[in-house]
Amino acid sequence: MMGTRYGFKRAVRITQNLSPTDKTLVKEMCRAIQKSQKALLYAAQDIMFKSIQKCRGLCCKNLDIDSIFSLWDFIYILTLEPGMKDEIQERLDTHTSLYLSPCPFLRDNEGPCIFPDTVKAQICVTTFCSDDQTIRPFIKTVNLNFYKLCWLVQYLRLKRTIQKMVQIFSGPRPQ
Repeated sequence: MMGTRYGFKRAVRITQNLSPTDKTLVKEMCRAIQKSQKALLYAAQDIMFKSIQKCRGLCCKNLDIDSIFSLWDFIYILTLEPGMKDEIQERLDTHTSLYLSPCPFLRDNEGPCIFPDTVKAQICVTTFCSDDQTIRPFIKTVNLNFYKLCWLVQYLRLKRTIQKMVQIFSGPRPQ
């Protein structure tokens, strides 16, 4: 759980420290993820229905949250749903995970998920308990877009660090 809490706090810092231009770039990438999630969910309607009937959300009720939610998931969620920050924080603060436990983002520990359908963690939207062969291209697109978000954020952070270094080294020289 410490990993998830830490990832969330880092995501809050990262999203708050983006310049307006960088925020726009990140938001555009997050919109691409959202679009790919929407396409995946549309293509997976039948598989999703069978999964719900078969396992009844077992994957959300018995999980290791640290292996589900990443820094990139929280950046994605906070970028598109910034108003959820306090609720996410509260749920993480009150969640204790001994072994496998229900996802803290299930309403009343039962469901449904508090996140909108097309603003979900990468693993939550790309993992199915039945044959996903027919939707693999859609899953790959979602995964690729999360990968692009990761690289974009890393690039923007590196760019900001280099700009700070240039400012430091190009300042007035002592006489």
